[in-house]
Amino acid sequence: MTGSRYDVIVVGGGPGGLAAAVYMAQRGLKVKVFEKKKILGKPVRCGEFFPYKDEMAKLLPKVRCLDVLDVPSDAADNKCTKIRVVSPRGKVFEFPFNSFILDRHIFESHLADVARSYGAEVDVGIQVHYYPDKNGVGPSPEKIVTSDIVIASDGFPSETAAAAGLPEKEYANPYSVATNMQYLMTDLEVEQDVAELYMDPRYSPGGYGWIIPKGEKSANVGIGIREPYVKREWTIRDLLVGFIEKNKVAADRLKGGKRASMVADSLPVDGPLKRTYTDKVMAVGDAAGMVMPTNGGGIPTALITGRLAGQAAVRYFESKVPLSSYEDAWKEQMGTEMENSRIMRVVSDRFMGHGFVFSLMLRLIGTQRISDVIMCQMPSNMDRIFRLLA
Repeated sequence: MTGSRYDVIVVGGGPGGLAAAVYMAQRGLKVKVFEKKKILGKPVRCGEFFPYKDEMAKLLPKVRCLDVLDVPSDAADNKCTKIRVVSPRGKVFEFPFNSFILDRHIFESHLADVARSYGAEVDVGIQVHYYPDKNGVGPSPEKIVTSDIVIASDGFPSETAAAAGLPEKEYANPYSVATNMQYLMTDLEVEQDVAELYMDPRYSPGGYGWIIPKGEKSANVGIGIREPYVKREWTIRDLLVGFIEKNKVAADRLKGGKRASMVADSLPVDGPLKRTYTDKVMAVGDAAGMVMPTNGGGIPTALITGRLAGQAAVRYFESKVPLSSYEDAWKEQMGTEMENSRIMRVVSDRFMGHGFVFSLMLRLIGTQRISDVIMCQMPSNMDRIFRLLA
């Protein structure tokens, strides 16, 4: 490995990095992907909720590469047709929304196989670091491979983006970062075609809880929290157990279920980094803050930004177009929606710490506008109000 040279090195084998690798390798670039996990997509660190392509077309209407969201049939554990939002006082708001519930391992393995089929090298179980002064990536400064471009796809916080001088550390304030924890639960009787979101500041302060059915009587059950909203001396595990056992609606749904594997992770929820590229590095997915702030969804935006970074890399090699074209592209195609989502998250922060007030707000805005907010669309006739409150 030492001494090898590539056109592009991708650090992190998540959806964004692999989507970039597929596109670049398909167009003849010499690509190397390093993933520190021993098995792609495992352990799972998200709810695996993945909107249908036509839903994403409504959510991000300017995106021109929606084919990157195609899901192989064997990579979907389940399909949901509705989202159900449950207020702090148990009132239900439900609306149609089509989604896959992925098997992340199968999905990411598929992307890796496609990338390899075009000539990319994908190595798993290797922890690497970016060394800007040596223009290379490797397990240590003595063992590096070099490239013209590096793509940071190593999650949040991204060591690669920080080493490149991108504003990763500026982002990491407690209001901008959520901590998530979930169990895979089995032996459940939950509805298998409805993804449920629970707004309960007692057990998911600063975030929400979820029950996302994976089929065969199983579901991803978790919570996201933000530290400033945690008023009691409780750990996130305490809060998750409280959600499962004491939230009246969720506890009834989950009665008799068994807790299997448990995972935890951090997630950026304040929109994209202020800068997502240098003259040699592009950050994609979670590493770039590309998570939709009002719903925490990050797989589709990772795939889209991965594709856009791949396109920018091809332009660089074919026409010497600077990597700033990557940031120009994502801002043009999804910047408005990401910023609207961030504004709506900031406004909801003013209410979500107070169960009664938050319940009242949900009742006032109603089902259609709740759907708009969760799907990153500014609610009709409320644009000025949201911007004023933000």
